Amino acid sequence: MKFEWRRRSPARPWLLLRPRADGGWHWCLLDSGVLRDEGQGRPPQNLSARVAVVMPGEACSLFQLPAPPGLKREEWPLLLEDRLQQGSDEVHCACIGRAAGQLRLVVVARERLDGWLAQCAEWGLEVERCWSQFQLLPVLDRGCGWQWRQEQSSLYARLDEDGAEHWLAWPQVLGPAPAPWDTQVLEQVDGRWPQRIADLDTLPTQRETRRPRRSLKVTGRQKRLIAACLVLAAVWGGLWSSQQWRQAQLYRQQVLAVTGPQATPRQAAQALKRLRDADGERALRLRRLDGLQEQLQAWLRAHPQWRLRAVRFDGQRWHLQLDGEGTLAPWHEMAAAVGAAVQVQAQGAVFDLGSSS
Repeated sequence: MKFEWRRRSPARPWLLLRPRADGGWHWCLLDSGVLRDEGQGRPPQNLSARVAVVMPGEACSLFQLPAPPGLKREEWPLLLEDRLQQGSDEVHCACIGRAAGQLRLVVVARERLDGWLAQCAEWGLEVERCWSQFQLLPVLDRGCGWQWRQEQSSLYARLDEDGAEHWLAWPQVLGPAPAPWDTQVLEQVDGRWPQRIADLDTLPTQRETRRPRRSLKVTGRQKRLIAACLVLAAVWGGLWSSQQWRQAQLYRQQVLAVTGPQATPRQAAQALKRLRDADGERALRLRRLDGLQEQLQAWLRAHPQWRLRAVRFDGQRWHLQLDGEGTLAPWHEMAAAVGAAVQVQAQGAVFDLGSSS
C-alpha cells in the first residue's frame, strides 16, 4: 500500500487593511511577519494574500470583567450594559482572552464594522480576520507598556502587575496623556505600521469569517463514518438539550440573586425597575460627558494657546483645569448644550452631569 504525503504549502502573506477617520484606508503586506509593502487607498489586486481588517484603536474599547461559568457568546454584551452608551444590539463584542473567571472583551460599534467589511467586499476582498489595532504589537510583560505615535493621536497599552491589560487612545490635541500614562516608561512605536508585529496566525479574531471550501469526493467508507458521526451528534444533541434546561434553572437563580428575595412578583418588578433606572442615569451622565468632550476638543483646536492641564471624572462631576491666556472657554454654553450644571473656577470648571444613583 502506498501513502501519498501532501507537502505543507508555504504560509501565505497577510494583507492588513486599516480604515482612517476621514474615510480613507492604510494597508500593508506582511510576509512571514516582515513588512514588504504598504500604501494608502485601495490595495493592489491579485496579491494572493490572506486579508484582515485592523480596526482603529480609537474605535475599540477593552473591558476585563468577571463572568459566570457557562456564559454564552451572545450574552457577553449583557456584562457591559452599564458601561456602554449604545444598546447591546448596536455593538459587536468579542473575547480575546480568559483568565481566573474573567473575560477580556473588545467592543466596537457594529455599524462601523459592517461598513468596513462592506467596503472590502466591494473591492472583491474576502476578509478572514478582524483585529483591533492594539492587538498587532507583541504580548506585553507585566509592568511594561508601549506608545504607538500616529498623525492625530497616540495609542497606549500596558500590563499592570496584576496581569490586567489597559488601553488608551489619546488625541494629540489634548496635550500629554493623563496620569498614570504620563509617568510610565513605555516602548516607543512610530509610523503607520509597527516593525515588530505579533504572531497573526494565533491572534484572537474579533469576527469569525468562513473561507470557501473545496468540494471533496466521499468514498463509501467515509459515508459510513459520516453516518456514525450523525448518530453521535443526535446523542450529543439530547445531552445538550438537557444541559440547556439545567442552565435555564441556573439563570433563574442568578436573576433572583440580582433582585434579592421578593415577596411578590410586583415587588420583583419594582426592584428590576430601580436597577434599570439606575442604569439609565449612568447612561445619561456618560452621554453628557461625551458631548462635553466633543465641545472641549473643538474649542481647544480653535484656541491653540490653551491646553488641558488636569481632568478627573468621579462618576457624577467632571473636573477640568486649563492652562493658557486669552478668552476663557464658554463653560455655561457647553453645559447648556448637554443639559448639565456647571461651576466655573479659575481657569477651569466643574460640570455636574446629574444626580448619582
